[in-house]
Amino acid sequence: MNTAARFSFSQIDPDWERPTPPAASLRRDVLVWLVVLAATLLLNAAYHSAGFLGDNAQQIHHSYWAAAAMTLPLIFRRVYPLSMMLLATALFFTLSYVSEIAPATLSYQLCYFAVLYAGIAWGKNRTLTWIVYALVCTAALVWIVVAWVVTDSAYSIAGVEEYSGGLFSQATAGYVMACMTNLFYFGCAALMGRTAWNQAYQRTALAAQARQLEQQAEQMAQDAVTRDRLRIARELHDSVGHHVSSMGIQAAAARRALSKKPELAAEPLANIEKLARSSVSEMKNLIRVMRAAGEAEHDSGAAKEPQVAEIFNLVEHMSSVGVQTRLQVGDQDLARLTHLHQGTQLSIYRMAQEALTNVRKHSAAQNAVLALRTGGSPGAHWAELEVTDNGPATGLERGEGQEHIPDPSRHGYGLQGIRERAAALGGTYWAGRRHGAPGWKVQVRFPIDLDETHDTYASRSTS
Repeated sequence: MNTAARFSFSQIDPDWERPTPPAASLRRDVLVWLVVLAATLLLNAAYHSAGFLGDNAQQIHHSYWAAAAMTLPLIFRRVYPLSMMLLATALFFTLSYVSEIAPATLSYQLCYFAVLYAGIAWGKNRTLTWIVYALVCTAALVWIVVAWVVTDSAYSIAGVEEYSGGLFSQATAGYVMACMTNLFYFGCAALMGRTAWNQAYQRTALAAQARQLEQQAEQMAQDAVTRDRLRIARELHDSVGHHVSSMGIQAAAARRALSKKPELAAEPLANIEKLARSSVSEMKNLIRVMRAAGEAEHDSGAAKEPQVAEIFNLVEHMSSVGVQTRLQVGDQDLARLTHLHQGTQLSIYRMAQEALTNVRKHSAAQNAVLALRTGGSPGAHWAELEVTDNGPATGLERGEGQEHIPDPSRHGYGLQGIRERAAALGGTYWAGRRHGAPGWKVQVRFPIDLDETHDTYASRSTS
């Protein structure tokens, strides 16, 4: 529901019911009734003292009792609104015959008005509420018509000479005035009651919307935390995990060399030392970037994350640990890729890093090729990352498109991380055996915007 729009009947849920007031409100209603009763008796005493009640002692006593009885429906006007409306109407007409003076008093009229207002404002079934109110108005109209007919007939029978200076006879004039007065009286009660009911509905709707917005905000916060956790997990896996895996391979080589030719163990141990330092350095950079998120120094922290240009170092490192890796990228393609925003470049680097790590961990390949390409037509450009090797896979299965979800318990989270990064870039992912050649291939293609610059840091690539 649009809260900025004004609430009308077309916007109101027909099944909504205004809640019954709590017990504390009923106690307040009793206190209000006591105050109104005291004020009514005091006002009636003032009428008596002013001589408005006449000299008939019985009529005076009846006026007190009638005025007091008319206040009774006020107690339960909000708990049983329609019942009290009918009761107040019955009292109004009945007590009018018990005391002809009481209906003309202010307290009598105000009490009845308050009950009519409460009936419209608190009625639960809106259709039934308006039917009951229409019956009450009809009863009032019939009462006025009967009074007019009786009065006019009485004048005719008694031969009372009426004032004839106006447009109507005296009886007709009284009827017109009564109709106009009661139209205003009942109309105001209905209008004010409907306004109060609509305001109660609006408050309920706004409160429900506020709760919904609060729940959505909590869900968004939880989703943001989950995305951050996944991003941290991917970064740790792709950066530190890559180095730790290489350290394991170098440690195995050093162990074998120590048992045969100890002098050959120096190089693997040196590589382990270098990899350990790189792991610590990348861990520090990762922590620094996370701490800088949302602050002014965020850009300087993000600049230390690996970019496309550092893929050359990645290829050199892979060659140094036993997998001869060759990079295939044209000058124009490289220029396009290095001018993408930093988040996209980081994703390209991490996907290439993980794909090459999988070559070393899960195959017996001695050679690998990392190809970076761009293409497409104006307004629909794309970039492609492809890693192929010449060795048999030892533990992976073919996955295709965004529907492939590797089993982490069997193969780790590498291919899953590549798939998630490809999906975040709006691209597609494929991993499987090469067709017509030995080895394995990982291919990722995603759309790019050649107008992007380093300063545009889009969250879609890292979220």
